[in-house]
Amino acid sequence: MRRPTNYFIVNLAVADLLFAAWIPFILTTRVTHYWVFGHVICKLLTYVQFVSGICSILTMMMISIERHNYVCARPDKRITINISIVLIVIIWMLSLMFPVPVAIAQTEMTLAFGNTSYTFCGLAWPESFHVNVYLGSMVCLFFVLPLVVISFNYIKIFKVMKSSSMRTRSVRADKRAEKQERLTKMFVSIVCIFVLMWLPFFIVSFLAVYLKQITSTQFTITIILASANTSQNPLIYGFFNTKFQREFRSMCNCCLKHYDSSTTYKIDREEGTINGTFTSSK
Repeated sequence: MRRPTNYFIVNLAVADLLFAAWIPFILTTRVTHYWVFGHVICKLLTYVQFVSGICSILTMMMISIERHNYVCARPDKRITINISIVLIVIIWMLSLMFPVPVAIAQTEMTLAFGNTSYTFCGLAWPESFHVNVYLGSMVCLFFVLPLVVISFNYIKIFKVMKSSSMRTRSVRADKRAEKQERLTKMFVSIVCIFVLMWLPFFIVSFLAVYLKQITSTQFTITIILASANTSQNPLIYGFFNTKFQREFRSMCNCCLKHYDSSTTYKIDREEGTINGTFTSSK
């Protein structure tokens, strides 16, 4: 399991968990229509969402590069574990640094409607800050460019696997090709679902910044879709990855064995019943 691909998968899972950890704050605010979590959480909320999104897309791009080098390049050109660790550190550095202006602009605001005042957490960009350039560069660097790289790598991978399957007919080669094809389909599925769930967020952000046209309902729907993306990766792993399925079944079997070993049964011969009592297992 100590392979570069698995390191990137773990990094992708960490980014998903980081995003999911802040969902209760969003849910509470959308239900109550009032910000109650204070200034610090307000600063961190959107910032962490951007950090998670950037980290996820850059990690998926590195997975596509690693898969491309593994399938298409020579063995000496493949990404090693040490290189993958360095790349993960660079990914987190970029993810943490680039959204800093978002954290600076995010602040608590209070609006008064008649005798009632409402506190909410929103973005207040400085007048001297070129928000159009900033968000435009963010979309290009951390959405469009990674998708171009990912698409190029996986298209080439499928072409190489198709041509190699036509040349080799051995059973061992067929099994290796089938494994690589299954892994490639898994990562392509992850990327496609990521794009489908995050694209509405970028579209709504574009409308909010450039056209000033966005409703609360539209923003809520995009946040729900982006949040749902954090739960789809384990489902895809379970569907495509046989090792994941095997480890999951093994974990379930261990839990069942522990349950069985911690239960003793007493037979009441007179009443003809079986009574189970739980005892500590050692």
